[in-house]
Amino acid sequence: MTIFNGRSLLPLALLVALSGGPVACSDCNLSVNTTFLPDGFVGVYYSAGLNSACGGDAWGIQNGNLPPGVNLQENGFIQGFPTRAGTFTFTVAVLDFNTGEVAFGGLEIRVHEQGATPTETPVEE
Repeated sequence: MTIFNGRSLLPLALLVALSGGPVACSDCNLSVNTTFLPDGFVGVYYSAGLNSACGGDAWGIQNGNLPPGVNLQENGFIQGFPTRAGTFTFTVAVLDFNTGEVAFGGLEIRVHEQGATPTETPVEE
């Protein structure tokens, strides 16, 4: 049984088998096209979208961790407010409901501390 985003894919695989197999396009294979994600900053809203080739209906984290405060939505959008600096490495999975095919891709997000905000220094006269 395959676990995807905390859910079992067994019912989907069973439905595909009972229907006589998946209806797949013969000229392509599902794949994760996103290979790079932008850096983020602690406390600053982060948003990035994931892309796949040949379908892809639901996204999830296969292993690893996103930065604390950041989540992957099932539609492939990564968003939130990072709460800790560091490099966060993870593997995403994308599922195509029509074929039952799953593809994986390794990614990382680097989160930096915000720079010090300049403040005015009083001038003594």
